[in-house]
Amino acid sequence: MDDDTRAVAESYNRDTEYEWQRLVKSPYHTLEFQVVMHHLRKHLPPRGRILDAGGGPGRYAIELCQAGYEVVLLDLSPGNIALAREKFDLQPQAVQDKLLEAVVGDMRDLSRFDAGSFDAVLCLGGPLTHISDTDGRSRAVSELVRVTRPGAAVCIVVVGYLAVLRTILLEFSHELLDPPFESLVQEGDATGPTKSIWHFFRADELRQLAESHGLETVEMAGCQGLSTGLIEATNALAQDEARWQVWIDLLLRTLTESAVVDMAEHILYIGRVPDLCP
Repeated sequence: MDDDTRAVAESYNRDTEYEWQRLVKSPYHTLEFQVVMHHLRKHLPPRGRILDAGGGPGRYAIELCQAGYEVVLLDLSPGNIALAREKFDLQPQAVQDKLLEAVVGDMRDLSRFDAGSFDAVLCLGGPLTHISDTDGRSRAVSELVRVTRPGAAVCIVVVGYLAVLRTILLEFSHELLDPPFESLVQEGDATGPTKSIWHFFRADELRQLAESHGLETVEMAGCQGLSTGLIEATNALAQDEARWQVWIDLLLRTLTESAVVDMAEHILYIGRVPDLCP
């Protein structure tokens, strides 16, 4: 494990409960989970074996096992995997039995899995964002595609570049003259306070990366949609159930528009491995 990878793993090991709570800690934060699950229900097969690569403490894995899928959960952080096992232990036995494996691993090397061995492959929450170099991100996507059966979906979520720049304006404008800001502007790269590495994506960059490894683009969506960056307003609106539902419906109707995708805090890509020639 190189220093960058170790820093990422250690940053998640420090507070695994934070990552478990991240998708549910406010109505705004639930949007990512709701939008991803909405698209998984559209694009996953009705049953099958799924790889949840970089799946953290297992919130998506549990949801999928509850829906009847068989899931292999893989994450870089031993702490996340340990917490995932604890969370699965609280589930009914039928759900626990659907978790085939929960292992520590790096999605740049999925050699433990045969080619075409999964009916869908997920890379959700932004683990690709934590791979600091272009070659490493390319290896990761290549591996995700390799282990996906022909005709099946690969679903990837990354953190969006433009949304990060808006966050800097809102919360960190004092850093605009700092040298690291230039790297973020030019390359989309940044180092977090725990020394973990981040690479933030434009939507087209993600699409081109996926297609360069043979994926056929099916759909892209902005997970927070029109709510991106509007945390207080979104959380306030959620207090009124009727208006909240109208807003959710509006988000779902507009979140695949190109401008919305590129400005989103989290960008979802759905691609499909081409079917084998007859």
